[in-house]
Amino acid sequence: MAFGLDAKEIIRLTEAPLSDWKRIDAVIETKPGKKEIIRAKENTPKNKELFLDFEGEIGSPESKEEVFSNYKSSKSVSVVSSSYIVDEKHSFFGKKSAYFSGKRNQIHVSVSGSTLFGTNPESFSITVPLLVSEQGASSVVLDRTVFIKGKKYGFSLEIEENKPVFYANNLFKTHTGSTLNAEVRSNISIPRKEWHVISIYFDVNEMKFSLYQNGYETASFEGNSSNITGISFPEFDSTDLVIAKSFFGNMDAVHIHKGEPMGNKDYSRFARVNYSDETKLANQNDSWVISPIYTTEHSFTSLVQFEASFEKPKDTQVNVYFRGSNRKFTENGTNIPWIRIDEGNKIPGNLNQFRFHQWKVWLRSDPEGMDSPSFHAFRYKTKEIIPPNIPTGFRISEFSSSEKKICFGWNSNHEREVQNGGGYMIHFGIEPSRMIGTLFVRNTQTEGLKPIDGKTEENDYKNLKFCADESTLLSNIYIPEADTPNLSKSLEDPKFAANRERRGALFQSGISYYFKISAYNHYYDEWEGRDQKSGLSAPISVHFPKEVSQR
Repeated sequence: MAFGLDAKEIIRLTEAPLSDWKRIDAVIETKPGKKEIIRAKENTPKNKELFLDFEGEIGSPESKEEVFSNYKSSKSVSVVSSSYIVDEKHSFFGKKSAYFSGKRNQIHVSVSGSTLFGTNPESFSITVPLLVSEQGASSVVLDRTVFIKGKKYGFSLEIEENKPVFYANNLFKTHTGSTLNAEVRSNISIPRKEWHVISIYFDVNEMKFSLYQNGYETASFEGNSSNITGISFPEFDSTDLVIAKSFFGNMDAVHIHKGEPMGNKDYSRFARVNYSDETKLANQNDSWVISPIYTTEHSFTSLVQFEASFEKPKDTQVNVYFRGSNRKFTENGTNIPWIRIDEGNKIPGNLNQFRFHQWKVWLRSDPEGMDSPSFHAFRYKTKEIIPPNIPTGFRISEFSSSEKKICFGWNSNHEREVQNGGGYMIHFGIEPSRMIGTLFVRNTQTEGLKPIDGKTEENDYKNLKFCADESTLLSNIYIPEADTPNLSKSLEDPKFAANRERRGALFQSGISYYFKISAYNHYYDEWEGRDQKSGLSAPISVHFPKEVSQR
């Protein structure tokens, strides 16, 4: 959308689509009927066999149940089926959790492809954050058991009278090939109406099963008999792991991974602040979101207003940065500095005018890693300086073939940018569409080489005049180094340096020359603002008669 400001300025309103932005350690959420949202990348645990965060969309709003699909797992562990109720009022890891109501709701996970559940497993942990309801005092939280020849193999995590109990059924193997059971019972009750993290640690190296509650070991069973050789699951056991087999309450961030259990604080949804006791320094991972490089139609554009739409929960942080240049730069280039612009939505005074520009947004979660800012939209207004009009009334006012002198006349442009620091260029060529030289219109009678821009004229549209002969061509084509300090400030500007040719054409007899005129404003520059010049006028022609020898 464009709004006219005056004859030579345009205000444009632009919205940068988030789908075009490059996300670094950030994610974009696209939901049907909703706008795109960029937020910090979730801090999902590393080295995971399975991690269920229950952040997926509700598939059936009527029953509030869904086929679970938004899970993170390895190739050897996968969700086979699921049924639970999405609860957006309670969560431990993200913004949602799963509510289970007895045997009606369960999650079945295939683990037979994982070496952790094989005959020679590595040490691993299963962690389940729970919010137990009044009916959950007696529950089966996890179960993977199978009957083989009348014997029960596998394990189960149960709640009995509000206390966790872990049963390991024939998982200890002995020298004789027989198997033994283990029972790990905690004396620490699970509180109501608050999240409680229970972990089971299968310590293969120490031949030990341990129960952890909120990151602390509360009970264990160690197979210290000399007859026990290790921990092993039955061979060719394809039994599913059933989560919430008979459970009343909420679960969130169910996790299977190698190694020891993680503590309660390790289950942050986003990056949390870390502190080193050794260095006494704190650090926190963050997320960057970078737009592509946008291009305005004209150079020397200014940023006049911007609006960044985002949500910033308590103790989170969002910063907006901008950079721009009239010269093209790359996304990874460091020569154009980033400038922070989000304080009070005020435009900093040190922002350069630009044609190429880019945005960057910095997102940081709260120190505990439980919430992240969300970036929704970015709109901004720019003021573009458009080129002047083509000068009118361009004509030949005087002509002398013997002196090879031509005087041109035209009407002065009315644009302020032309009259204040701008000027005119007369282009000449040997064909109507082929220009071979450029003359900067200058007044050589007064003040040295001052450009003729019409500013000194009483009438903006009064006829202007400029005469060109061989000396004029030479002053434009070749400027001796000794004369450079004597040039006026406007002609010392590097924007004209490219036109100080060392060689060029002079007027020749017997040739027709074509002339065109253009106007430039004070933003014109050979390197950064070549567009700040008008188009060329229609050509006019002059013929220099052929000189004939008298001999």
